[in-house]
Amino acid sequence: MKKLVFLVLLLVAVTWSVNAQNRSINFEQTKEWKRIVKKAKKEKKLVFIDCYTSWCGPCKMLASKIFTQDAVADFFNENFVNTKYDMEKDVDGVMLKDKFGVKAFPTLVFVDPETQEIAHCIVGARKAEELIAEGEKAKDRENNLRGMMKRYAAGERSAEFLIAYMSTLAAAYQKDEVDKVAVEYLNTLSLEELMTKEGWGLINQYVKDPLSAPLKQVMENRSKFYTVASKVVIDDKLEYCINVAVGQLVDWDPESGVAFDEGRNRALIDYLQNIDFFVAAPTGLANLYTAGYVRERDFRGLLNKMKEVLGYNMFRSVVSKGRYLQRNFEALSRSEDKALLEEGIKWIDLLCMSTNEYSSKAKLMNSKALLQIKIGDTEGAAKSKVEEEQYMQEGQKKRNERLMRIRNNS
Repeated sequence: MKKLVFLVLLLVAVTWSVNAQNRSINFEQTKEWKRIVKKAKKEKKLVFIDCYTSWCGPCKMLASKIFTQDAVADFFNENFVNTKYDMEKDVDGVMLKDKFGVKAFPTLVFVDPETQEIAHCIVGARKAEELIAEGEKAKDRENNLRGMMKRYAAGERSAEFLIAYMSTLAAAYQKDEVDKVAVEYLNTLSLEELMTKEGWGLINQYVKDPLSAPLKQVMENRSKFYTVASKVVIDDKLEYCINVAVGQLVDWDPESGVAFDEGRNRALIDYLQNIDFFVAAPTGLANLYTAGYVRERDFRGLLNKMKEVLGYNMFRSVVSKGRYLQRNFEALSRSEDKALLEEGIKWIDLLCMSTNEYSSKAKLMNSKALLQIKIGDTEGAAKSKVEEEQYMQEGQKKRNERLMRIRNNS
């Protein structure tokens, strides 16, 4: 009898343990959005949507490791009507992806069923406690994403609010808006306030435009900011922002339907001319100057400018020089002038002879093959591709030898 009682108690304990640790978010069985909205209206709850795709690793982690935790399951089941959509395969998922502007995965959206507008949103996977905190914020009409947007539009500008608003925008992947708010806030701070750990932290996290007042302040007072963060950190941030701004103009596509921003192009050129002492400025200017010929389809001018740029030695690294040449030789391949293309091919041979960098040689052979294909020299292009592969292999061999020497000497 005692054994029987013991076995029954053991079975009950095991069953309780399994059930206690087996709760998960209860996602609606239906994939019909209208039915989900109707249920949420009736229950007076927000709709929580897990926007996922079949190939998204973090999405799978959320589903298996986070949504199955008891605390998460209990909170979301009590407070929201929960649904999930494959944004590429489910019919209503594709519709909602467009409706809510979902661009990255996972995106976790909280929707007001009355207006079918986003109340709150976070992009990317979160830990259990972070997800619950975001759910609490979603329920807070004043402090969720929509509420903070309304407060900002109404003119609220306290430092505490703006810092919280930036964090909420960043979590929602609202990059353009968070950059705008960050610059607006930082513009109200003195140089001394910018040169604090908190001030630099906001600049480093949110400000991307090298023409913005905060980044101009950093550039002008670099030596002072080096006391807040290291020289490497400060200079890397400035260089990265300049490179991105230059790249956006250089990579402009006339078929994009967006007009080229000539005013910004001129402003960036003027700024880089004024800071030509900084490492990224000469390279940026070289790219912007040359891109002008590409936009005008002036291929004669393009080749001349490329030769002029290399004559002035405007590159501080082999990598930046290689990218410049590869980008502009690709642009040159759009020319229909056979004599000009042949001139470009001959110049590539001279450039290849003048460098000992095998990676540079390989990229030059890649560009040479591109031009050879354009003039119909398929045999020559095939030979150039073989040389490209040989240079790549030789470069890898040299790198391996260097690594071996380092290991032997350590």
